[in-house]
Order: sequence, then C-alpha cells, then structure tokens
Amino acid sequence: MLGRAHSPSVRLIPTRVVGAVFDVAVWVTCGLALFLLPLRIGRKLFSKSVRSLWTGTPIINMSINCRAERLLGVDARSLVFSTYYITDAFDYNLSRFTAIPILGRLVPISVFLWACIGVDRLHCYCDRGILPPRGLLTFDFRELQVYRLLGMEVFLWTYGADVRNQVASRAAGLPNACTDCDAPGRYCICDERKAAENLSRLSCLSRAIFSGMGDMFGYTRGSVDNLFYWPVDLDARGGERYRPVYPVPSADRPLRIVHAPNHRMFKGTRFLVDAVDSLRRDGEDIELVLVERMPNEQALELYRTADVIFDQCIMGNYGFFAIESMALGKPVMCFIRHPLRYLLQPDECPIINTHIDTLKEDIRRLVRERHLLPEVGRRGRRYVERHFSIEAFAERLGRIYRDLGVAPCR
Repeated sequence: MLGRAHSPSVRLIPTRVVGAVFDVAVWVTCGLALFLLPLRIGRKLFSKSVRSLWTGTPIINMSINCRAERLLGVDARSLVFSTYYITDAFDYNLSRFTAIPILGRLVPISVFLWACIGVDRLHCYCDRGILPPRGLLTFDFRELQVYRLLGMEVFLWTYGADVRNQVASRAAGLPNACTDCDAPGRYCICDERKAAENLSRLSCLSRAIFSGMGDMFGYTRGSVDNLFYWPVDLDARGGERYRPVYPVPSADRPLRIVHAPNHRMFKGTRFLVDAVDSLRRDGEDIELVLVERMPNEQALELYRTADVIFDQCIMGNYGFFAIESMALGKPVMCFIRHPLRYLLQPDECPIINTHIDTLKEDIRRLVRERHLLPEVGRRGRRYVERHFSIEAFAERLGRIYRDLGVAPCR
C-alpha cells in the first residue's frame, strides 16, 4: 500500500519541476530575445526579401497557404513541432527532436530565438505560436509581446476550435457545433469570457486576424473575413493528386456516399448514418463509406470512388475536405447556414445544401437523379480552379496585404 501511494507523487514531482524550469527558461529567453535586436537590424539591412514563417498547430492547409505567399515574392517557409496522422507535408518537421524526453522542450525555445533574428513575418493559428501554449487553446502571450517589441509582423489565422465558444455557437441556431458535443471545454475554447479575453489580447498583439470561412465569422469580431483560405494545389504530382474523377451515372450499382469525419460529433455523422439506414430499409440502393484516421493520400483514393461526398450537417459551413472533394470532381453535400454570406461567389458554388431535417429526402433525391451528378462534379471542379487554386488564393492574399498596408515583398 505504501509503495502504491508513494509512486504517483514520485512521478509527478519531476513533471512539475520540469514545467517550472521551462517557464523560467522562457522568461530568460524572452529577455535575451530583446538583446538580439541589433542582429535583427543588421540582417534586415542586407536582406532583399521578406522572410515569413508559418508555424504552430500543424493544420493541413498551412503549407499550401505558405506556398501561396511565396508567389507574392515572400521567402516563406512552414515549420511544425508535431504532426497529425493526416499529413507531414511541411518545409521543416521537428517532431523527431521534440519527441526527445525533456531536451525536446528546448527545441521551441531555440526556434523562437532564431525567429527573433531571422523572421520578418509570422503566421500562426489562434491557439499557439512557436512557444508551447500556457493554457488550452491559447498563446504564451510573452511570445507575442516580444515580437511586437522587435517590430515583427504577426498574422493570426483560425481553423475552428481555436475560436469557437458555446454562446456564439448556440446563438447561430440549430444545429450547431454544440449540438452533439459530449465534452465541453475539451475540443474548443468554449467559455465565452475566456474566448473574448483571448481574442482581445490576440487582436492587440497581431497585425490582423483572418477568419476562415462561414461559421468562424461569428467568433472573431474585427477579423478579416474575405480571404477564404483553404486553397488546394491542383498541380501537385503533375496534376495527378487532384485529377478529377467524375461520377458515372450507373443505376446498376449502389449510390456510393463517402464521408470523412475527423470528429463524428461535429460533422453530424450519426444523422447521416441514420438517414442511410432508413433509406436502405425503404429499399434504396446506397453504400456509405466512412474514412477515418488515415493519411490524406490514402483518404484521397477513397474519395475518388465516391458518387457523392458528404461533408457535414451540423457546423453550418464547408472546409478543406469539401474543397478537395470538389477538386476531384465530386458533388458535395453540406449544411451551409447562410449561403450568401458564407460562400465565396455563392452563385457559382455547386455545393448541395442539406440540413438534418431534410437529409434523408435530399439523399433520396440524389439516388433518383444521379444522372445529374456528373455535371455537379464538373461545376465543382471549375469552382475550385477559379477560386481555390494556389494562384487564386495568392491573388486574394496580395490584395488583403495591400489593403492592410503590408508589402507582399520588399
């Protein structure tokens, strides 16, 4: 009994000590960073281009946005300290080094000091920068304060969980991000007061906050909302990565619906499963494929087999999955809460708007009218080519930079 009671404290003490030592190290590092200003000024005198670093949370489209900024003449690179199973396609992936016990915690500090000398512009999501966050889904604000004192430009981006809170989410109407959530405070920032305080501090310490698309607009007051930053690289692998495979309107096989939920509760997966099961009992010939926990390259192979892609029916807007699917020439079903506000060029966007109350009949209609699906897929591909290629996004980014008085390049 004594041994079992004593063991937990023995394990916890080193963790607390390491945390305290690391916090002191960050304070010392932030102080040291300010003395690097002469080195920073000297580098800028001899530099002919803007150096930009995209870092923090390893969201899948970060590296693509980074490449778009390069088209503006910016020396842009992406760097992450860990990766999800979805992708590791970043310029610098330091996960091997951060995985080293204890010593791995020094890696962000080293990168932070390097950035204070060699980076002009920093891009991060709203939940962390180079230094590890001090709390759930928020920055170590000491980092941003140092950047301000050094005259670095900081641009913050949103991906969803880093800005969503319960009050704003529920105020949007039903369904919403909170409808099926079983763990408030775990997946999103949730608390309205904390979210507002976090956003206020981020706004003061950054040049601009860019809100993604649609449902995120309501969480980020004062953000730039017309950037629509989920581009795809249509030229990847010589065009093969997103080579369109349009649906074949064959009535002698099931209508194949592919759905890729990263978190089922936020995509309305149970509503889709229930609708498909009910339609099957009604005699409709439908196949449902769920794509979960696999690398993006493998997932794309399954997307290519779809007649219809189902994005979500809860959040109220589409994201990168829907853009990728349209690039592949697939019709996409998705709940768009306010199409005229949430869609870029809504008159051109062919997303099939659905809702939990109409989902079953919407799918039934697609079974009966599957001969129309190839043209919907072609419209989706054209939409992505026109508005969500890297070049199209780079043009929007350059325009926003000019509006903000930021030079794309020196």
